Amino acid sequence: MGGLSVYKDYIQKSRLFLYPALELKRGSSVTPIQTYTSWNDRYKLEDRKLSCVYHLRDDEEFKRFEKDKLMGHKMFHDFKITKDGMGIYTFDFSHMQNDWDNFINGKYSKLSNDLKQKIRNFFGVNNRGIIDSYLYPERFHTLYVELLIVDQKDYKEMYNILKNVKELCSKPDLEKENLFAEIKDLHMIKGLS
Repeated sequence: MGGLSVYKDYIQKSRLFLYPALELKRGSSVTPIQTYTSWNDRYKLEDRKLSCVYHLRDDEEFKRFEKDKLMGHKMFHDFKITKDGMGIYTFDFSHMQNDWDNFINGKYSKLSNDLKQKIRNFFGVNNRGIIDSYLYPERFHTLYVELLIVDQKDYKEMYNILKNVKELCSKPDLEKENLFAEIKDLHMIKGLS
């Protein structure tokens, strides 16, 4: 279990727990800049839409990926270009209501077995320890106590706290999971008469 440590900075939770549901291959040169569970006034959390921001590229690899994997995806919902030229591909998670709601509430251990397996496959063997600690926290309470305690006398108290909290990964910060982006107006302005 070498290399397991506790993260102190915020990690975009939608990228960690929802993006893998799309089953897009990790390690490709086409990866999102970021993912979001809401978008200004366009999509609210209850709409269950995951918006993925990508750099738009003009090469064949990206065009093929966009056509086959993004716009051709069974969960694809919408595409928009931002004023600063980024592509936002939005996917519909409404058929995954329980997983979405568990995610929003930070109940990662309650995600469906199907989604857990997709997450594990996405991150692969090298990251399995940390990912499994989020998905199956009860297996890792003792290890986390050892990482967190400074004084051995606090061991039992810390163990009981983790056992009661259950989850080992913080809830999503819904402000950081909200996309603020303006859409590029693609309508041509006709000459003034």
